[in-house]
Amino acid sequence: MKKILTASLLALLAAGAAQAEVTMRIGGAGSDASPDTKAMEVFAEKLKERAGDKIAVELFPNSHLGTVDEMVEQVKGGVLECMYESVGVLGSFHPAANIEGVAYIYRDEDHFFRIWRGPVGQEILDSIANEAGFRVIGPAFHGFRDTLTNVPVNKVEDLEGLKIRAPGIPAYIESIRALGANPATVAFEEVYAALQSHVVDGVEQPLTAIKDKRFYEVVKNLALTNHMAETMGFMCNADWFNALDEADRTAIEAAATDSADWYRGYTAESQAKLLAELEADGVTITRPDLAPFIAKAATASYDPALQPIIDKVRAVE
Repeated sequence: MKKILTASLLALLAAGAAQAEVTMRIGGAGSDASPDTKAMEVFAEKLKERAGDKIAVELFPNSHLGTVDEMVEQVKGGVLECMYESVGVLGSFHPAANIEGVAYIYRDEDHFFRIWRGPVGQEILDSIANEAGFRVIGPAFHGFRDTLTNVPVNKVEDLEGLKIRAPGIPAYIESIRALGANPATVAFEEVYAALQSHVVDGVEQPLTAIKDKRFYEVVKNLALTNHMAETMGFMCNADWFNALDEADRTAIEAAATDSADWYRGYTAESQAKLLAELEADGVTITRPDLAPFIAKAATASYDPALQPIIDKVRAVE
């Protein structure tokens, strides 16, 4: 039923944007008040400053156009121009997108940006566009992912045997397995209920998502494992993007970079505040020694097609 309603909604939206030369509809999974949605709004504001009314941007957060998987399929099929999500959701379409699910691939935030705003990151994004049909624009730092569980995690051994929610992305699944937990694939939209019903023992997400989706209401132990970093971005249908004129592509890319810069600043400013808010909500926070986590993560066995990309990323100084 949702897919039928979504198709009808998109048809109506197309008619409403007819006055602009280009219509850019962007779906997202963040709540209306989430930083993901704010990043989309910043993009729309900056694009209007650059392109005026030539490009009509319409934003649909809070999974209004379907689940993350449904929106990926809509973008792939050209039904939806773009969505705002993490690059990892494209992992089933191209091995390079799985880089996001490799544990401890980034040394720190600066290393993250040296990759995604440098030649190695551009090579990854170009390969995804050329071979999988998704043009990812404006890679943004969403914060490192931490682990929220129903028992305290003070050391890596405490993860042993816990059922930890994983997205259906091979590298994420392998990373969680390598750390000793049992990965359980659950759709993002179903995580709250899965935690509440004990289908899973925990979830790993950035602090922003843990707060935005209120996972802390049902699971109260947060370990700052910092094991992965999400690469958020505007993921557009590559054929649609390539068909735009050069000026429009340049304006969209610049606005996406502006949005990514906003998100970086937000993430830097919000982490301490989010931790304080979570503690006030009754969450117990642990800060385990990460060296054993890093050592155990190194035992992961990833897709051979991904390994050359891992090597290139780790070689970036």
